[in-house]
Amino acid sequence: MPNARWEGRLLVVGTGLIGTSVALAAREAGAQVLLSDADPAQAELAASMGAGQPVAMGELTPDEPLDMVLIAAPPRAIPPIAAAALRSKLGRTVTHVGSVQTHPLVEVELFQAPVRRFAGGHPIAGREQGGPTRAAADLFVERPWVVCPTPSTDEDAVAAVAALARACGARPVAMSPEAHDLLFARLSHVPQLAASALAASLADLAAADVALAGGGLRDTTRIADSDPALWAEIVTANHTAVAAGLRRLAEPLSTLADALEGDVPDAALDLVRDLVERGRAGRRLLPGRHGGSPEPVAVVQVAVPDEPGRLAALLQAVAALGVNLEDLRVEHAPGQPVGFAELSVQPAKAADLARALTAEGWLVVSPGTPG
Repeated sequence: MPNARWEGRLLVVGTGLIGTSVALAAREAGAQVLLSDADPAQAELAASMGAGQPVAMGELTPDEPLDMVLIAAPPRAIPPIAAAALRSKLGRTVTHVGSVQTHPLVEVELFQAPVRRFAGGHPIAGREQGGPTRAAADLFVERPWVVCPTPSTDEDAVAAVAALARACGARPVAMSPEAHDLLFARLSHVPQLAASALAASLADLAAADVALAGGGLRDTTRIADSDPALWAEIVTANHTAVAAGLRRLAEPLSTLADALEGDVPDAALDLVRDLVERGRAGRRLLPGRHGGSPEPVAVVQVAVPDEPGRLAALLQAVAALGVNLEDLRVEHAPGQPVGFAELSVQPAKAADLARALTAEGWLVVSPGTPG
């Protein structure tokens, strides 16, 4: 289904991954997009990708207000930019896409800017690596986009942000700034710190030893590649909720560590079982690919020579067989010229896919284990 149309005039301030992706999606939806960035070269780069027309904010006047000013900047930069746009009436609506909502709102109010036209937003999408070159117009498709009005926010400002979210393919969800920050401390900020701490615990190991790690460690530390400076701002802007979340995460681990150090480690059996079972229960709550309940999958594991074009050839073979991939993960065997592609498919398709790939000469290592 095509995204909704949005044919207004939009200024995107900040042309990193999220800002450029919004700009690309908005242009596809019919918007006239202007781009501004503290680094003009980055705005020019985003423009070269078709994201819009680069401008300097100082060149814009409120004589013809823009329909929306969207700020895609680090937390500390959001309040002064938003306050300036609100005071000058540069845009009919001012929003941002930060992962912290209460702090920017409080700061904008301290700037004595009118906040009736200010409605924060948070699209739940991204990648570990930022920058405009990683942006994509479909980054937000079927993703939630949290809109965070206050009791004083104009209804049409809230509606405008929700309309832009739909134009980007996202599903707008309304939530108060305070509720947002409490929730996303648990859903986003603490998981980032947990992944970073886990990855940091490997730093004193030899590289040859870490090379023996399996896919589980890579999966659980994937987001540890994130930007340290950006995350320092995010976490400190939401410090109280993050502190509470960290303590909640650490409590069962600390209790288990104490039990494992005792004279009778068997006493820790129940603690381990309970923690792993509660982890399974929590993971079952995570949404599936399209926002609904997770669907069961089977994993067909195929050996793939580490040669140019071989993975592409495997994917072409799967497509030719008419099988839809639910997910794909690639593992490399340490020190070996071969990798393993884990093809997640509907359970009913797994056995037939394994047989067909085997018949075509592929080495199927696992013919369809539950995913």
